[in-house]
This record gives sequence, structure tokens and C-alpha cells, in this order.
Amino acid sequence: MEKILDTKFHTLTITIYNRDEVYDRVGELLHSFADKISLRVGYPVPDQNISIIFIIIKATTDEIGALSGKLGQISSVKVKSTTLKI
Repeated sequence: MEKILDTKFHTLTITIYNRDEVYDRVGELLHSFADKISLRVGYPVPDQNISIIFIIIKATTDEIGALSGKLGQISSVKVKSTTLKI
């Protein structure tokens, strides 16, 4: 188990390419990490059936890996993460 001091800020950019079918699944998964998410901004593009979600989250590296991995298992979803050096 990692110490509280091992938590860092990370950014996640989530691109959903089939918004109509998978957006709810992504939302449910993000809800399970709600206590760690500091900011969530969504940008839907309905005419192209995509959505982009930008997240700032304070979590351990293991937690980010778990979240990114679960999101990446959903078809039509791509995730990019960055750890902030602050």
C-alpha cells in the first residue's frame, strides 16, 4: 500500500469515439474515482459522435494505472495520462 505522500496530480485526456454506446460506461467508471478527481471537463461533439473528457486527479501511480487500464478496456475509448511534476 502506497503512502499518502506518494499521491501526485495527474492529467487524463479521454477520447470517446462512439459516444452513443460507451459514454455511460465511462461515466460510471469515473464516478467510482470521484473522490480523487479534482476537475472534470467534458466536450461533446455530437455531429461526429465523439466526446473528449479532461480530468485532473490526485492519486497514486497504481490508481492511475488501474483507472487508465479499465478505461482502455472499453472499446472506442483512448486514454492519455501525464504526471505533473509539482
